Amino acid sequence: MNVISQDAAREQVCQLLSGWGLPAARMAGLAEAISVLVDLVTGEAAGSAVDLEASAVTAALAAARPLLEVRLQERLDVLDEETRGVCECLLCGASAASQGRRQRRWRSLTGPLRLVRRYTQCTSCGEKRSLSQERLGLSWSEYTPRLEEVCTLMATTVPHGMAVELVEKLAGVEVSAHGIQQMTERRAQRLEAALRADASRYACYDDTGLPVDKPERPKDATKRPVGTAYIEVDGVVPMTREEVPEKDLSAQDRRRRQKAIRDGARGGRGRRYTLVGREVKNAVLYTADDCAPESPSRACLTDKRYVSHLGDWQQFAKLLWVEIVRKSFDRAQQLVLISDGAEWVRSLAKWLPVQPLLILDLFHVKHRIWEVANALYGEHTPAATAWAQIQCECVEAGQASSVIASLEALSPRAKATKLVRLLVEYLQANLDRMDYPAYRKRGLRVGSGAVESANYHVTGARLKLQGMRWSLQGAREMSYLRADLFNGRWQERTRQLPVAQ
Repeated sequence: MNVISQDAAREQVCQLLSGWGLPAARMAGLAEAISVLVDLVTGEAAGSAVDLEASAVTAALAAARPLLEVRLQERLDVLDEETRGVCECLLCGASAASQGRRQRRWRSLTGPLRLVRRYTQCTSCGEKRSLSQERLGLSWSEYTPRLEEVCTLMATTVPHGMAVELVEKLAGVEVSAHGIQQMTERRAQRLEAALRADASRYACYDDTGLPVDKPERPKDATKRPVGTAYIEVDGVVPMTREEVPEKDLSAQDRRRRQKAIRDGARGGRGRRYTLVGREVKNAVLYTADDCAPESPSRACLTDKRYVSHLGDWQQFAKLLWVEIVRKSFDRAQQLVLISDGAEWVRSLAKWLPVQPLLILDLFHVKHRIWEVANALYGEHTPAATAWAQIQCECVEAGQASSVIASLEALSPRAKATKLVRLLVEYLQANLDRMDYPAYRKRGLRVGSGAVESANYHVTGARLKLQGMRWSLQGAREMSYLRADLFNGRWQERTRQLPVAQ
């Protein structure tokens, strides 16, 4: 069989397309795309299966690029006609006059795109704007939204340096670590703004602290009845690098900082930082119907929602309430809140308009008992094991008061005195949350394993990697991104978030 040359193949394709009656721009784009595919078909099939597949994917993207460019340009042309005239400046509200149609370039997953669109410039502050570009969903950054979606997904999953390598290897796009960091920060800032807007929109209390008469509910709120609903709450502490206030600097550090300011130094030069552990508060929401048993002592959660926030419990509560309403947990027959003995959890429970049943995580209690046993009788000794098992059985039997009595009767060594006292205080403060026989009789869960897992997989696996030090804002933003990722809303959120200007 004779194989025609590449030039002859292209000529035949162009002749075929001429009879389709397509607009000239589409014809040109299609001809360029087919030309790329012709090169793939007529080229030599050398290399392994991996090499051939890689070249095929590269060719497919290169062929899609001119077609994407044509379709985007067509939409911009239509939108430019619809938005012709003077528009309002987003910054100062003054009129922004048209500056004509100009070309600019975006980087996409298929390659560079060159598009023409009309833009305006404010006559007062000089701010530029393009209504057609905004309506189409293109930002003023050099990257298309889809490329940013992929890059930020990588950077939320792994550190920025590794994300750069993955984007290049998997998508064939070269992006700098600084570029990925900027994309991730932009997405995180828009996500935080959206979360706070939802918290305000679906708030259960007004600005004066009084209950809202008829609070609004999300359109995607669960409609089906909810029986038993669970919220597990806990925290995890990543390390943040925070600048030392000037009043706490030494005289030498002040001189160094002042010199850096005089020299116009950028970045961290002349500054001093201290490492601080800041708690990311996590919550996992699920229903009893979402618990699929794997074994007599273990269940798998088939559906769950995460809420994360680095900061005070009040803001965390507002974000949590949005998800409570979205899953209709506020209308559940029974709402259960499982946590450790943190005092802020009680404050959170009192704040909620729907009062939950508070359950102290049984495994936190057992862990503390074993800690005291090892301090009293030695690590992993038979005496420690025997004592701990007896106390754990008492707790499970709803006899925490007898454990307190046995602890108070001890005469521990100085080394264990503090641990014994702390355990007594812990049990006394949480007696009202430890009726485990009654909870189990009702078929309720008594462990917070889901949120413990979230502390590690959702938050810790990105924020607590070896040697990582975050800014306070950076850690907060990444906690939002990670929760959004594990909630499975990444693509959906890309379409919901406003275009970054």
